[in-house]
Amino acid sequence: MLAYFGLISRLSKWLSIIVLVFSASLATSAATNLNVHRKIYLLRGLTNVLSPGIDQLADDLRKRKMDVAIANHVFSDSLAKEAIHDCKSGRVSSIVLIGHSLGASAAVSIAEQLRQSDLRVALIVTLDPVVKTIVPNNVRLLKNFYLSNGVGTKVERSRDYRGLLQNVDMGRNAELGHVSLTTTPLVQRQIMGDILAANSSCR
Repeated sequence: MLAYFGLISRLSKWLSIIVLVFSASLATSAATNLNVHRKIYLLRGLTNVLSPGIDQLADDLRKRKMDVAIANHVFSDSLAKEAIHDCKSGRVSSIVLIGHSLGASAAVSIAEQLRQSDLRVALIVTLDPVVKTIVPNNVRLLKNFYLSNGVGTKVERSRDYRGLLQNVDMGRNAELGHVSLTTTPLVQRQIMGDILAANSSCR
């Protein structure tokens, strides 16, 4: 009888170990899938060399095995078509848009095209947009880092916008400029944190 209970005890322990290993495997798989299905679009400004923080962010995201597309702002229409197709097909489940200077308004333009296709955007981050920008109502969170003492502007909300809009004025730091704003460690860290938290569905 004691041998029987000993066998049952050992089997119970092994079963517990198997369950724990299987649960850990599922958690790892879920995290990997989350990274694969979140698509991040990064848009540079007027010339590619004047948005160094965009390239830096792309490198950091790729190191985390995330799905990243980076391009100049003039390619926003083709990126919008890609995002619409990938979201509707189910290949991508969550969309993040990040842009600097003219790339900022291009990011919002992509969001507007997604809105017209009844699709949503988890996150937009704009860096010192240089033209008037209005966030459409399909965006869950838009965070705008801008320099009030420079060429950058605030982002405005559309009349029916119900998401979260944050305008972060970095103008108090006299050492920051339109280009250096993009590489500021504080801004880079906040953007990465917002990306990691942005998982809302695009459908």
